[in-house]
Amino acid sequence: MKQKVLIVDDSAFIRRVLTDWIAGEPDMELVGVGKNGREGVELAQKLNPDVMTLDVQMPIMDGLTALSEVRKTCPKVHVLMVSSVTTQGAVETIKALDLGAYDFFSKPNSATSLQFLESRGELLEKIRSARYVKSRVASPKPTPVATSPQKTSDKIVVIASSTGGPKTLVQLWESLPKGFPAPILIVQHMPAGFTHSFAMRLNQVGTVPCHEAKKGDAILPGQALLAPGGQHMLIGKDGRIVLNEEPTLHGVRPAADYLFETASTLYGNRVIGAVLTGMGRDGAEGAVTIRKAGGYVVGENESSCVVYGMPKAAMKAGGIDAELPLEEIGSAIVGALSRRLKNAS
Repeated sequence: MKQKVLIVDDSAFIRRVLTDWIAGEPDMELVGVGKNGREGVELAQKLNPDVMTLDVQMPIMDGLTALSEVRKTCPKVHVLMVSSVTTQGAVETIKALDLGAYDFFSKPNSATSLQFLESRGELLEKIRSARYVKSRVASPKPTPVATSPQKTSDKIVVIASSTGGPKTLVQLWESLPKGFPAPILIVQHMPAGFTHSFAMRLNQVGTVPCHEAKKGDAILPGQALLAPGGQHMLIGKDGRIVLNEEPTLHGVRPAADYLFETASTLYGNRVIGAVLTGMGRDGAEGAVTIRKAGGYVVGENESSCVVYGMPKAAMKAGGIDAELPLEEIGSAIVGALSRRLKNAS
């Protein structure tokens, strides 16, 4: 069955290009085109598309307002935000993910640039990925705040997430206790220009300070570092952050597998991993490496995943000790910090 797609964008050029791209795909059907948020809401209500591409910054009604209206009146419509790579665009995009957009596509500041035209495959892949996104009509279960361990820990927590990850990480962050005793390193699949705003978002909502990682950063207990978009994040032999722009792994950069593997090399059985919602299989091999070194890995259960891709791949590979719904993962991480980790069988 063809995916029904609605395009809503302020730029006539982008509307025309996206129309051409979608028209050329045998598994997609363009059902409507709008040029502002108000038109987008009206068309979504009338046409009931499977996927709606929604510009963040538009006249008459902006993308955030339109998204809120669509989520209220058409909760089964999957919304893909189209955002400019600007500071304001990044901040608004993070808000859109909080409001229920399943993912976003970043367009360069010069919409007519070759870079935009070369991103055709990425956009079409993100539209197709909506087939695997679960509609969340009901609000997620409240997440209880975990009880903090009584002492400091020599362990490290590493986290992988992708599609649906920003909202999932916010909910996880709200469950972490004050005085978190270990460092946390996060790979969220996100392009350059957006991870700074997302790290600020995590820093605002929880009790564990979070910052976008920089080369040479120290890894400190009670502090979290988020891999910057477009760069792989590893742990060097000196225990500090290493960043590089080596080729993509599993089609992504940053890739969690690199982080998980270098964490295992340096910390051995003192690594606690978490593989959260997302498309693809990034984190699967790294999770296996953690378990082989005697560490512990929790995967997000399908019941709470926006996309049950990465945790499923890690589970199939033998890299998961326990699968839990999101509301229990914070407590599981804290519990793992408090006990001696056993070698994987």
